[in-house]
Amino acid sequence: MPEQSLFSDLLVIDCASFIAGPAAGAILADFGAKVIKIEPPGSGDGYRKLKYLPGVPLCETNYPWRLTNRGKQSLALDLKQPEGRAMLDRLVSRADVFITNYPLGVRENLRLRYCDISAVNPKAIYASLTPYGESGPEAGSTGYDATAWWARSGLMDSVRASSDTPPGLSVPGMGDHMSACSLYGAIVTALYQRQRTGEGSMVGSSLLANGLWSNGFMVQAALDGANMDIRLDQDKRSAFTQLYRCRDDRWLLLTILPQVQDAAWPRLARCVGHEEWLDDSRFASSDSRHQHNVDLTALLQAAIAEQDWRYWEASFAQCGITCGRVAKSADHCEDIQVSAAGLLCEFDDDSGRTVDSPLYVTGAAKRRPSPAPGIGEHSVQILTDIGIDTATIQDLQARGIIG
Repeated sequence: MPEQSLFSDLLVIDCASFIAGPAAGAILADFGAKVIKIEPPGSGDGYRKLKYLPGVPLCETNYPWRLTNRGKQSLALDLKQPEGRAMLDRLVSRADVFITNYPLGVRENLRLRYCDISAVNPKAIYASLTPYGESGPEAGSTGYDATAWWARSGLMDSVRASSDTPPGLSVPGMGDHMSACSLYGAIVTALYQRQRTGEGSMVGSSLLANGLWSNGFMVQAALDGANMDIRLDQDKRSAFTQLYRCRDDRWLLLTILPQVQDAAWPRLARCVGHEEWLDDSRFASSDSRHQHNVDLTALLQAAIAEQDWRYWEASFAQCGITCGRVAKSADHCEDIQVSAAGLLCEFDDDSGRTVDSPLYVTGAAKRRPSPAPGIGEHSVQILTDIGIDTATIQDLQARGIIG
């Protein structure tokens, strides 16, 4: 780790579960913050078991936990017990940031609301992540990114290939990690405000808010009275913004926007080896190409199917045609661009690589993340550091209040 990381003086309490809240803590840890993960003794955070979800990739390592909780320390603490709650208060009194995404009812029962935390430490930044916000009829509802970010926001409906196609499920954590970036942004904004005012504050975001922001193009259309019965189904897409299948069964997404189509059309025709299309009256103008979109799409489908993706990747790049590979997750393990852009980073014990957080600050190097902790791996050291004597720690261990 660099001698002086950007957040090396920050103490962050990650009193959250699963993904969105803890992922915000992971970004803070990337920039050097000391992040203490609070989890129940024995079983630990339920997120540790997500690798056993049916249908997810099989692996010996606990890769979901490894990704979202790298760079943290674990304190296993029973917050239902008065002694456990008292230990948390000792930590909170020293903390800069307190992150939670527990349901609002759980926060009330465990005294983890903003009023509870700020009473202990008025200068702390209280970062709240909820499924649907903290007011309104759904405020107390439980939710995950699949329900609150993907389904509830309209994204799930919008990306269907056609109105007759069943909605598709999201990838685990897809909305959580993006929502974590919003929460991280709120936290650093509040830290800047504290720097100016000396006062702590409550900040927050929700899965639904981030879903609406992600789906903002379509939601704004609805707000402005657009005809939402019109869908951009796959068979209605322009030939210039269409999915095409290559000979090796890889797919590419061609994206030539309307304002550049007239200039790009000759390059596209030559790129796919059909310069004679330029003399075809059906494709002589943007209007005629639009009128004969079905024909043009079929011709491009046949032409692109004659070569592998790698051929088209090089050809389109040479011709200045924008397209993107429909990548598979495993592609990124050996992706030259991903590597060159520094989008993966090494664990500090050389146990492998992980996905880096998606932002950088010049002059503020990130540290190499330490492996995600075992349940209560740092309990004794953390409590010792805040002045708890050995006899008390041993007593709490024997009674199962700390793990």
